[in-house]
Amino acid sequence: MAIKWKNKIEKYMTIAGFIAGVVGLIYFGVYAYQIVDSRSSEVIQLLERIF
Repeated sequence: MAIKWKNKIEKYMTIAGFIAGVVGLIYFGVYAYQIVDSRSSEVIQLLERIF
């Protein structure tokens, strides 16, 4: 990697922050997918009632 850390603590904090960011994005993606999925099933039910 091109980044040079002053000490190991900063290196581990950077790695931990990166991992936390990735995990947060995955968690948010799953949460958003569940909301969209539940909404789409409601829309499908409404369409079935109409037609």
